[in-house]
Amino acid sequence: MEIEVLAKPAGTLCPHNSGIGCTIYAERPDACARWHCLWRKIGALPDALRPDRSGVVFALERSSPDAEARQGACIVGRAVEDEQAFERWEATEAFAMFIREGSLPVWKATAQAATLMDAGRHAEHR
Repeated sequence: MEIEVLAKPAGTLCPHNSGIGCTIYAERPDACARWHCLWRKIGALPDALRPDRSGVVFALERSSPDAEARQGACIVGRAVEDEQAFERWEATEAFAMFIREGSLPVWKATAQAATLMDAGRHAEHR
């Protein structure tokens, strides 16, 4: 999400993310204090999918990470530190679970590209 007070644009990892937490947690802006990743919002998700353990943060977003794609609510998975986290079983299973659930488009996003995930196929957008 965009955080104006931090000059953080949408779709980018916050510069205050240390990989294991927020470096300004005690003084974080109100927008950050109110935001929760899907691991915190969906009680049935296992501890292995906690972002600091899986390496991927999943969020419900108001628009797709690709400006050229159809806009609307979607689920976006972003690597916390590096894209190798997408290859871990925890992330692979989480993407598969969100795709199986099927109510929203599911995106895998990096700084360079966003990939729309779908059961058995995907389309990459740059």
